[in-house]
Amino acid sequence: MKSISGIIKFGFLFLLFFTPLIFTSFNSELFELPKMYFVYLITLIILTLHLINFFQNKSKLLSTNLLVLPLFLFLLSQGISTYFSVDQHTSIFGYYSRLNGGLLSLISYIILFLILTVYIDKPFIQKIINVSLISGLIVSIYAIAEHFGIDKDIWLQDVQNRVFSTFGQPNWLAAYLCILIPIGLAQSVEYFYKKNKILFLIYDLSAIIFFLALLFTKSKSGIIAAIISLGLFFILSFLKNKKSLKLLILNSSLLILFSLSINNPIKDLLFPQKLKIADSKIENLNITPSEDIRKIVWKGALELWQKFPLFGTGVETFAYSYYWTRPAEHNLTSEWDFLYNKAHNEYINYLATTGALGLLTYSIFIGAILLLFVKTILKDKDNIYLNLGLLTAFISILITNIAGFSVVVISLYFFLLPVLISKDKSSFIFSFNFPKFISATSSIVIIIVALFLGQKTLFFYLADITYAQASEYDDQNKYNLAYERIQESIAYRNDEPVYLDKASSVTAKMALVAHSQKNDALTQKYIYETENYSNQALLISPANINFWKERAQSYYYLSSIDPKYFQNAITALSKATILAPTDAKSFYLLGKFLQTANLSDKAIPFYQKAIELKFNYDYAYFDLAKIYFDSKNYSEAKKYFQMVLKYAPDSQESKDYLNKIK
Repeated sequence: MKSISGIIKFGFLFLLFFTPLIFTSFNSELFELPKMYFVYLITLIILTLHLINFFQNKSKLLSTNLLVLPLFLFLLSQGISTYFSVDQHTSIFGYYSRLNGGLLSLISYIILFLILTVYIDKPFIQKIINVSLISGLIVSIYAIAEHFGIDKDIWLQDVQNRVFSTFGQPNWLAAYLCILIPIGLAQSVEYFYKKNKILFLIYDLSAIIFFLALLFTKSKSGIIAAIISLGLFFILSFLKNKKSLKLLILNSSLLILFSLSINNPIKDLLFPQKLKIADSKIENLNITPSEDIRKIVWKGALELWQKFPLFGTGVETFAYSYYWTRPAEHNLTSEWDFLYNKAHNEYINYLATTGALGLLTYSIFIGAILLLFVKTILKDKDNIYLNLGLLTAFISILITNIAGFSVVVISLYFFLLPVLISKDKSSFIFSFNFPKFISATSSIVIIIVALFLGQKTLFFYLADITYAQASEYDDQNKYNLAYERIQESIAYRNDEPVYLDKASSVTAKMALVAHSQKNDALTQKYIYETENYSNQALLISPANINFWKERAQSYYYLSSIDPKYFQNAITALSKATILAPTDAKSFYLLGKFLQTANLSDKAIPFYQKAIELKFNYDYAYFDLAKIYFDSKNYSEAKKYFQMVLKYAPDSQESKDYLNKIK
């Protein structure tokens, strides 16, 4: 059906236009999560319509090209890694709050890739380009407005200093803009030679706006990627047409002028400014440079790969497995207690989580894409500038992924950009002439399955909304409301360990409330639910260190009802230290639990271990000093209180204790 084909094409345009723009205020994660669910929904609609079209004998099922085989090899490697994963749930659905990168997201992108190859043609390519650039303009204009304070009172981050627009993180926005800039410039050059001044100016101005927004992100990786990709675009364009030199010089001069007049890493590198210290207490001086942190994370990721060389620890399991080989020096960075769910290098991340097989097939797929670009550029003389723009846009993704990782929008373009350059539809597979009865029956079955999957997608999304509400109520100590909301989340989706873990935490607090009201029956009910929910969460995700910490906290709450649960709390925290042998905070928490339970002698070695892993751990020094002070070992107490002041000079409590010792 021609009308269905038109709707499918509109679906792709709808997807590429709205995905970059989507963010919400009512999800647990405002940016990536709603984007991913939107992609799932539109992919389902496109797939449903395409299959109906196929069974109605109005389209072929698939179109083959150079990329299909390496694409399926890559998918196979991810499936194998998921099978051997330390957390299959996470490998299938993706790390919660991100979702992108899980097997389901990969399957979605591949479905979109395969279907787009069937419907792609030159007019549709131009529509995709235009829609992408228009969406990018909206994102960029908002980013520029952000720099001038349009929403400065909404976010906790200093969004005026480093904008993130509708992406939530400056580096993610920068990676997106790096894709659009060469495409916009390519279109401007194209229409310059077609002598269409209006379109030339529109596309040229768009590229400049993208570049301005990029500078306001202050993303080093993004700006470096832009310099390399644009430099490559200018060189190749010049080699193609020497007459383009004046236009290329004009554009490059404008971009250089903006780079040198707006504060950004390029300007700071070329013209370093002297630091004006107005106050001796500048917190930013204690911030570890991001490149130093990345080197530590990469070191741990490579050690992880050495332990799981073939298939890795499982797709998207880095948040859990990194703790197993996390270098101790990570404790000395400003992000020492951050959870890293990615290696902040796409290639090393694939190596650690999907092993040599995953990285090899990923590299083969990328190599095939680059080969296809080169072949098409050499053959297609009519669209040389657009093809060069698409090539350099794709290269920018490869560059930004060196110091970062793909998010939803970047993954979309990673898989769909190669289709825009591939116009070879001469080879189709799975072509049949179905009888009317089979066509009608198949269409009905497809629609029923699609409605079921659509309902699941909607329920998953609603589950996150109620989970976000439960978390908010929990933070406000409104445990009854938190309990109601998390029960709704579990009703929508009872296999999500994040919800089960939250339910365990909330019910433990509800047990305390019921106990204070002397309601024994209700107390026992909530105690049972606390243990049951925690057991379910850990059965699904046994390597999640945060679940073990939450379990310890829940049992600690319950120990005030019945002391027998205290040992359960210690056991859970001990499990956390086994899973994260270099995590100073886990050992500190274990010591804190023991000290709070008046088991100070047993707490000492755990505080000492925490200090061994993090020599500037002022909290561990203080609690250790407090133990010695209470036991009247004043010489040891003095030593450790002095260590507190060495790393936390403003600790008034330590000063007070030292005065008492004197």
